[in-house]
Amino acid sequence: MTSLLLFGFGDRDSERLVADVVAAHPDMTPVRADGLSVSDICDGGYGDGVSLVWCLGTSTAHSRGVTNRVAADGSPVVAITDSVDSSGFDFSSSNLEVCFNPFSSVEVLARIAAAVARTRRPTQAVISQGELTINTENFDVQLSGRNIELTYKEYELLKLLASHPGRVFRREDILSQIWGDDYFGGTRTVDVHVRRLRSKLDDVSHDVIETMWRVGYRFSVPDTQIQRAQKQAA
Repeated sequence: MTSLLLFGFGDRDSERLVADVVAAHPDMTPVRADGLSVSDICDGGYGDGVSLVWCLGTSTAHSRGVTNRVAADGSPVVAITDSVDSSGFDFSSSNLEVCFNPFSSVEVLARIAAAVARTRRPTQAVISQGELTINTENFDVQLSGRNIELTYKEYELLKLLASHPGRVFRREDILSQIWGDDYFGGTRTVDVHVRRLRSKLDDVSHDVIETMWRVGYRFSVPDTQIQRAQKQAA
């Protein structure tokens, strides 16, 4: 599930645009983001989302500033603004798209696709986190040099968590990404698979999947490794 972060939306025209975008992308969940800072977006697990910023109106300095900050963070962002004024935008950001008024939903959707395509990074062939390595081409998983035999769902769960060290995934998000939106089982399935995965990975020296009480799970690594991974992703 991808978050559709909305800044400055609220009037009838903007709400109609949101409805059109969600109709075209049912995997997107609208999130009112006016109260979120860039750090909130990253820490809250919205870093993979798409931002729409409504820059129409009499005072747009704040919304344009939000646009630039989100774009600088590396997330795909589409700003909608009046055609008479393009100042205030940092067009050096390759993941920034700007729609000038008058616009159509078709154009906004095309610009969302363009921004997402430019920010999408190639999938790593090998994911390495400490003594754990995951080869995404041959599905080989090793921990401290020993092979770990996993089922397909266990492998997908481990790959998802290890690809985003330190990020907290809600059970609902894990269920959606691995089992799909059409899965009718409950989030208990996630807990069962985490328990099985831990039994194959964890010992005294390898406690890599951390439970976040009442929220979900995250791949736990030392702080220095998290910072290194975030710097490489920037």
